[in-house]
Parts: sequence; C-alpha cells; structure tokens
Amino acid sequence: MGANERPEHLFRRLLGVYLGGAPEFIVRETPAISAGTREVVRTFCRRTRQPEIVSEDPDSIHLHDLSFESPVSLDQRVQRMGRLVLGFHREAVDAWGHLPFGDDGYWARRDDEVDREAWYIQRIATLRLAVPDRPVELLGAWTVARSLERIADHAIVLGVTGPRLVALPQGQGPVTPLRQFHAQAMEHLEGALAARDGDRANELLDTGMALAASGEALADRLLPGVGGGVMPPATAAAVARILESVGRTIAYAQDIVQVALDRSIPVLPLESPRFAGMNAPTARRERFLPAPAR
Repeated sequence: MGANERPEHLFRRLLGVYLGGAPEFIVRETPAISAGTREVVRTFCRRTRQPEIVSEDPDSIHLHDLSFESPVSLDQRVQRMGRLVLGFHREAVDAWGHLPFGDDGYWARRDDEVDREAWYIQRIATLRLAVPDRPVELLGAWTVARSLERIADHAIVLGVTGPRLVALPQGQGPVTPLRQFHAQAMEHLEGALAARDGDRANELLDTGMALAASGEALADRLLPGVGGGVMPPATAAAVARILESVGRTIAYAQDIVQVALDRSIPVLPLESPRFAGMNAPTARRERFLPAPAR
C-alpha cells in the first residue's frame, strides 16, 4: 500500500482479491503499517466471510481465508439473500412514519449483512468457475447476488430519505402512491426470485417495463406540486430520490428475471470448427442411411 493511498481504495483492492477467490492476503506498508491501514484491514475482515488476520508484523499484515463451504447450495444462498433484501426494503418503507431524523448508521449496518452474503456468493461462484461444471448457473448466481446487493443499496436510500416525507399528509396524500409503487416493485422482485421458466420470465419482464412507465407517470403527477406550493422543495427532492431508487430497484430486478430467462433457454454443445463446414452435406447424406438396429 502506498503512503498516500485512501482507505477506501485499499478496501476495494482487498475486496477485489477476495472476490477473485484468493485464499491469502498480505498487506504491506513502508516504513510501517499505519493505524488507518490496520483499521481498514479489520473492517474488511468484519464485512466479509471470513478472512482473518493470522499474523501482524511492523510493516505487513497476513490474512488467510478461514471460511469453509457449507452444505447450503448456491441457489439456496441466493434465495436466502433475496428474502433478506426483501425484508430490508419493506422495513425501510414501513419505518417512514416513525423514524427520527438523524443518521445513527443503522441502515448502513443492515446493508453490511447483505454485502457480506453477496460477496460470499460471488466468491464461491468465482472459485467454482475455475473448474466449471455448470457455468450458466454459476454466472447466474453471481449476477443475481450482484443485483441484490445493488437493490439493498437503494433500501438505504429509502430508509434514510423516508423521514423527509414528514411534511406530506399521510392518509390519501402523496405518500400513499409512493408506498403502493414500492409494494408493486417488491412483488415484481419476489416474482423475479421465484421465476423458473421462460414464459414466467417474459411475463415479469413485461411487468417490469410497465412498472418503469408507471414510475415515470407518478413522478410527472407528484413533482409538479412543488411549483404550486403543495410540496416544499426539500420534500420534493426526497420524493424524487425515492422514485429514482424504486425505479433502479425495478431495473435490477429485471436483470434477475433475465437470468431466469437465460437459464430456460437450452444451450446446444459447441461444435468443433473442423466439422462446422460439413453440417449441411452430412445432414443430407444421413437422410439416406438406414436406421440403426435397436
């Protein structure tokens, strides 16, 4: 690590090595490891599952991944992560009516739970791809975990921004369509996580496109109220940010649906290039061959 490297840069480098499947990590700094670097390394250990510090020297820290692969399948982990993210989102919106102002870091800590699971799933998928048996499934799990991680980031936005809606009437005011729009997005996400066939995936892709259009219409309907004094500018900014986050959540759910659609499409084995030019004549000749004996 360079003396002037920012802490978040070191964290990203460690995370990149972790996601790449490395079993060991060594952090070096000259002339000696600073207190800030030690804190970043400890934060990295806390937020992942589970590299641990095995030795520390004045100018280096040695980490080793001590995690073992549990009998829980990758698909089960992805589904469990999906339930965690759904619960996180719903908790954030349910709390709009009673969260106090001020940020005590609660939503960021909740997001750490999702990050830890997402990064672990991505790490497992990367390690298994080194000896591929079902690359489509592994890449799909990696993509879904990444999308769920991004969806969880938007739950933080909803949790942190929600209290700024306090100036709006609850009952039949603008908060009601915002809640309804979010509920529809969660139903779409649930469907995406449960989709198992191409027909259902295509239905969900259509639903996602309709929801995106609905979000744009809702923004056009709610946000003009700023100029007429219906909504204070700060509240309007909060509404706009919430609409954007729900919209991004729908977009990432569409990526998850696409994984289900891709998995439903049969993949033919690749043909050797040396035989590729023989396909047409071979097919014509085979029509005249006798059927094999049974």
